[in-house]
Amino acid sequence: MAEVKLRLRGGPYDGQTVGWEVPDADDPPMSYELKLHGPHEAREIYQYRRAERAPEGVADWIYEAPDVGTR
Repeated sequence: MAEVKLRLRGGPYDGQTVGWEVPDADDPPMSYELKLHGPHEAREIYQYRRAERAPEGVADWIYEAPDVGTR
């Protein structure tokens, strides 16, 4: 397992960088799911799709929300 850093675009996590354990750092899974929930809201799942390699020093990969309105 290897850890990669993902930079998220779109959705509620826009602009955030997260770490993710993956089997192959050169070919991480095509999608990444995050669960958003709070004390007074229902749980929502946001899916991000692998878009491209990130510029060096920013993260390893860029993942984008395909449509902010679709969860």
